[in-house]
Amino acid sequence: MFVTIAKVHENVFQGEALSVTVPTTEGEITIMPKHEAFVATLKEGNIIVRTKDETKTFFAQSGVLEISNNQVTVLL
Repeated sequence: MFVTIAKVHENVFQGEALSVTVPTTEGEITIMPKHEAFVATLKEGNIIVRTKDETKTFFAQSGVLEISNNQVTVLL
């Protein structure tokens, strides 16, 4: 799945991932490829992106998550 994590005027991460774990206001969720469409509000915590080569961690104070058509977009 293709993942984009962005702030205003800055792409934090963009690329293919095996999974993404995010801290939503309803609890932590892990997104896998072909996840159904979904929108959530993020709370403070770590976003963990697992690619085939590495695991990257990003900090979020708040944000919005959107999943659609095998694409994950996180706006911080």
